[in-house]
Amino acid sequence: MPVCPSCGTRTDAPSKVFNVIVEPKEGEKGLTQRKVGMYQCPKCETKFPMIVSREKYLLIAEDQLKKIQSDVKDLKRTNTDLVQSIDGLKKNQEELHEAMKKKEKESEVKQLQVKLHALESQVSYLKKEKGELEEKVSKFR
Repeated sequence: MPVCPSCGTRTDAPSKVFNVIVEPKEGEKGLTQRKVGMYQCPKCETKFPMIVSREKYLLIAEDQLKKIQSDVKDLKRTNTDLVQSIDGLKKNQEELHEAMKKKEKESEVKQLQVKLHALESQVSYLKKEKGELEEKVSKFR
C-alpha cells in the first residue's frame, strides 16, 4: 500500500491509473510499460504518483518472430509425437509384463508337472516295494 510522502499516511486505491511507456536507457534492451497510479492522501490531501506495475517488452524483427513461432510449432508437433511414442511404449511394456507373467505361470506349471511325475514314479516304486515286503512277510507267517 502506498504511503503519502508528506505525512506518511497509507492510502488505499489510486484515483486514476495511467499507462506510460518508457524507452530503454543506455545498455538496456526493450521498452518498459509502467502503470502509474495517482493517489490522494486522505489526511493531508496531497496528490502523488506511484508505480503500480511494470512490464518489459523486447522488440524483435518480424523474421525472427516468425522463426521463433515456427520453432514453437515444430516443438509442439515433436512433443505430440513423443507423447504418442511414450503411450505406445507403455502399452508394449504392459503387454510384455502380462506375457512375462503368463510365461512364469507356464514355467511354474511345467516344474510342478515334473515334480508330480517324479512323485508319482516314487509312489509307484514305494507301492511295488510295499507289495514285495507284504509278500515276504506273508511267507514268514
